Amino acid sequence: CDSALLSGGTLMLFACIVWLKLVSFAHTSSDMRAIAKSIDKENTQSISSNADNSYDANFKSLVYFMVAPTLCYQSSYPRSASVRKGWVVRQFVKLIIFTGFMGFIIEQYINPIVQNSQHPLKGNLLYAIERVLKLSVPNLYVWLCMFYCFFHLWLNILAELLRFGDREFYKDWWNAENC
Repeated sequence: CDSALLSGGTLMLFACIVWLKLVSFAHTSSDMRAIAKSIDKENTQSISSNADNSYDANFKSLVYFMVAPTLCYQSSYPRSASVRKGWVVRQFVKLIIFTGFMGFIIEQYINPIVQNSQHPLKGNLLYAIERVLKLSVPNLYVWLCMFYCFFHLWLNILAELLRFGDREFYKDWWNAENC
């Protein structure tokens, strides 16, 4: 049978993202309800005037979280004041240009190499190594363009349209000094 590798992989990735987001929403909601219940039990005043101890998990917050470019749910997110329309248009133009550049590299450099080597492993091993090495540079350029398009352009466009304030999508989170 014919398999749809690209669309199947995309759907699996989307399902994993949805599952991770729902788990985060459920865990955070459970923790917030437990905190609210313990505060109600103790009948104490709020710890500080700035703290908002009321937590209301509603459908609107779930929908915003599902669209927002983050996997960690919070009851409130930093938000920007307005959407910069000119900036969004410029980013969309860059996204279209880089997507076209990726298509150009795939059509001009990757497809001919792949079509000329239908069964490289059945023949000469040096021929197979040569084909893989010829694919390495165009694949690197496509990978870099995809990284730039997704992490820099698309996530920032989405964050701007949702007025999402935290825009550090690919900085070094693994050695952060605070949480």
